[in-house]
Amino acid sequence: MRPLGRLTVVVLSLTAVLVGALPASAHEERPAQFPDGTGTVPTYRAFPAPDHLVVCGPDSAQRIAALPEDARVRNESLLPECGFSSIQDAVDAVRTKDSTIYVLPGVYTEDQYADYRPTGECAQLQSQTDRGFVGTLTDGLGNGSGSGDAVAISYADQLRCPHNLNMIAILGDRTPDDDSIACDSALCGLQLEGTGASPGDVLIDNKFRKLNAIRADRAGGIVFRNFTVQQAEFNSLYVIETDGFLVQQVVARANDEYGFLAFASDHGLFEHNEAYYNGDSGIYPGSASDINGSSTEFTPKRYAVEIRHNRLHDNTLGYSGTAGNSVWAHDNLIWHNATGIATDSVFPGHPGLPQDHARFSHNRIWANNENYYTRYVDTGVCDRPMKERGYLEGTVCPSVPVPVGTGVLIAGGNYDSVDNNRIYDNWRNGTMQFWVPAPLRDDYDPAHLYDTSHDDHYTDNTMGVTPDGKRQPNGLDFWWDDEGAGNCWEGNSSAYGAPTHNATLGLPTCASGGSAFTPGAPVKDSGFLTCTQYNRDHPPGCDWFDSPRSPDGREG
Repeated sequence: MRPLGRLTVVVLSLTAVLVGALPASAHEERPAQFPDGTGTVPTYRAFPAPDHLVVCGPDSAQRIAALPEDARVRNESLLPECGFSSIQDAVDAVRTKDSTIYVLPGVYTEDQYADYRPTGECAQLQSQTDRGFVGTLTDGLGNGSGSGDAVAISYADQLRCPHNLNMIAILGDRTPDDDSIACDSALCGLQLEGTGASPGDVLIDNKFRKLNAIRADRAGGIVFRNFTVQQAEFNSLYVIETDGFLVQQVVARANDEYGFLAFASDHGLFEHNEAYYNGDSGIYPGSASDINGSSTEFTPKRYAVEIRHNRLHDNTLGYSGTAGNSVWAHDNLIWHNATGIATDSVFPGHPGLPQDHARFSHNRIWANNENYYTRYVDTGVCDRPMKERGYLEGTVCPSVPVPVGTGVLIAGGNYDSVDNNRIYDNWRNGTMQFWVPAPLRDDYDPAHLYDTSHDDHYTDNTMGVTPDGKRQPNGLDFWWDDEGAGNCWEGNSSAYGAPTHNATLGLPTCASGGSAFTPGAPVKDSGFLTCTQYNRDHPPGCDWFDSPRSPDGREG
C-alpha cells in the first residue's frame, strides 16, 4: 500500500467535488468481462478461401473493370458467384466456421439495417449502466438529439435486437445463457475482406445512422481486411469480449468518437491500418485483457493486443486506452492529432483499472498540435447535427479533454514503457505523466488513493530531432507531476542537448531504481483536476485547450 500523506484529505475532498461535476466516461459500455485467454491471433486466409460468400453492389462490374490487372482478374473470378447485395445478409447466411465473405468494389450503405428503427420489445431496452452517455447519444439519424436510446444493452439484448445500435452486427455467442462469452457459432473465425486493389475500393458508409458501423461481439477469430468504413456516431469498427481478432489494411475515418475500438478483448492485432478525423481516437484498445495486472514485474508475461505499422493522424488522439493493459504499440506513425498517444486510469466502468503494462516503442510521434477545441467546438461547428459538421472534410469534434500539443500522455498508468521512440515538434510536451486519484474512477478506498502512476520507464527516446536530423524541439521533453515510485528516465537524447523537464528534483534514472514515492506536487495536479471538468468550455485555470506556441518560433 502506498503511504498516505497530509495531502490525502485535501485530494479526497477535491476529487469528490470534481467527480460530481465531471462528464461521464467518453463512452458507455455494458458490464464486460475478459475472455479466458485460450484464443490466438487469427491468421489471414489468402485468396481464394475455400468456404466463402460473395457480396457485390449494382456497379461492382464497372468498378472492377477499372482495377489494375491482378485485382481485376481476381474480382472477375468472384463476380459470377455474387449472391448478396448486403454484407449483413451474407453474415446471416454463414453456416460454416472459418468462412470468408468477399466484398467486391462498391459503396455499401446497408439501408435496410441502418434505417431500422426498433419496435416492440426492442424499443423498450434500457441501458445496463446508470452513468450518462456524453456527446454522441443520438436519435439514430445523426442529429445528436439525446433521445434516450440505450447504448449499453446486454449481450442477450444485442442478440435479440442486433440493429438497435449496429449497422452490421457479427455476434458469435449464440448461447448467451450458458455463462460463457466464447464464440460458439458458425461466425467463429469469420473473415470479412474487401477485394479491391486498396481499402478505398470498398466503402462501408454508416452515414451517422447507427452507433456502430460494424460490431464484432464475442466473435473469436474474426478478421477484417482491406476496406474503408466511416461516419459512425460511436465506432467505425467495434470489437468487444472477443478472444482473437485481426484488423489489417482497414481505413476508419470521420466518426464522432472512435475509428477502431477494442474492449475487453484478447489476442488482438491491428496492423497496417489508417485512422483519421475521429473525435476521440484513431485506435482504442480499452480494457484490454489484464493478463499482467497482478504482476509487480516490469516486463509483462505477454501482450493482449499488438498495434503496429498503423497511420494515426488528424484525430483528437492518435491512440488512447482507458485501462489499456498489456498493449504493445510499436512502429506506428502518429501525427497531427491534438495528443498523439494517451493511456489512462481516469474513467470508471472499465475492467482492469488501474491501467498497467503497456509498451510504446519505435513509434514516430510528431506535430501533435491540432487544436480542435478552438477550431470546431468554440466556433459552434460541433453543435450542429452530425451530418452537417463536415467530418469527411476534416472536422474533428473532441469528445474527451486532452492537452493540445502533447506527444505521449500517461494519466495514471503503472509499469508502462515509453522507449526507442522518435518524439518531436510537439509544442507543449514530448511526454507527460501525472497521477490520477482513485476517486476519479469511482474508487473511494483510501488505500487505493495513490495507486497510480508507478514504475513507468522512459528510455532511449530521441526527442526533438526529425528522422533526417533536423532540430524540431518539443515544448518540453518530459513533464512529470513528481508523484509515484519507481518512475525513471534513462538513455534519452534531445535537440536541447540534455532533455528538458519540469521534475522538481530532476529525473531519476532506472539504474538507481527510479523515483522514491512522493504524493506529487499539488500545484501541478490541481491543473489536471481542473482540466478534467471540460464540457465544451475552457475551465478556469486550465490551459490544455489553448494552442501552445512553437518552441523555436515556427508557425503552426
